[in-house]
Amino acid sequence: MTIEPPSDFFDMSSILTGFTVRTLRLAQQDADFYGVFDDVYGGAWLKDLMGFYVARVQAGSAPEDIGKAILADASPVAETARALMVFWYLGQIAPHDDSRDLRIPSANHYAQALVWRAIQAHPTGVSTLRFGYWAIPPAPFDDYL
Repeated sequence: MTIEPPSDFFDMSSILTGFTVRTLRLAQQDADFYGVFDDVYGGAWLKDLMGFYVARVQAGSAPEDIGKAILADASPVAETARALMVFWYLGQIAPHDDSRDLRIPSANHYAQALVWRAIQAHPTGVSTLRFGYWAIPPAPFDDYL
């Protein structure tokens, strides 16, 4: 069962990844990024990250400043935020216990990973484009974000 992500999750993820909330919501429809991340980093880890973000939003901080605060070396939530960024970009997740048990939860997480948009490509074996699409110049990069 998919957990309905709070809108703050997408707003925060947009700051961390540089992708639009719309793009992240579309990825969430095909691959439950929030639900899987909540399963692995639930409880205090995800709650602390979201609380850290919401506190800065309520304080009126600019998005760029929020991102810097979250990812600062001294930040108590930087590790969780970096894990979330890796999950969004690569579709790969690892438990916070440093077990090195990296995994890709599903083919949809692989296919919806942001890395494919960032490099303006499609994942191997997954394409809705017609034969010969590579002969046409790609759309502007901002269309992929």
